[in-house]
Amino acid sequence: MEVRKLMGLCPECGNLRDALEDRCPFCDCLGGPLPHPELSDQIFVIDLEADMPTVADALERLDRLLRLAQDAGVKMVKVIHGYGSSGKGGLIRAAFREGLLHHRWANRVREYLPGESLKAGSEALHGLSRHHQQRIKDLRGGSQGNPGMTILVLA
Repeated sequence: MEVRKLMGLCPECGNLRDALEDRCPFCDCLGGPLPHPELSDQIFVIDLEADMPTVADALERLDRLLRLAQDAGVKMVKVIHGYGSSGKGGLIRAAFREGLLHHRWANRVREYLPGESLKAGSEALHGLSRHHQQRIKDLRGGSQGNPGMTILVLA
């Protein structure tokens, strides 16, 4: 199942809260949320194209959201980076994929699967655990074989 809102448990009051907010709305605690057990079975979606950011802003957003996702216990992330309207590859996609190749997120990302390699029976899927394979198969239509997205398996 895909989720677009990252939730975690407040370390002070124990309420479920948005992990992207600085303060808990229930107790005003500034502490970051604790991992939520249900997040390990869901795919968190990060849309780098939302609001049409610059490449630098998109990568900064990704840095922040990957840290929060990992802290919240998320194990798999679907990054939407687009593929470029010209068909040659967009700037965000190119910078993101270059960052992966140069291990920019090595402390957070264990492995990654480009969307275009996520077709039924592809070799890219064979290297994953059965649990991860099933989650990728469960992705919404349009994700498998899509060059505008990448799946990250977090460390």
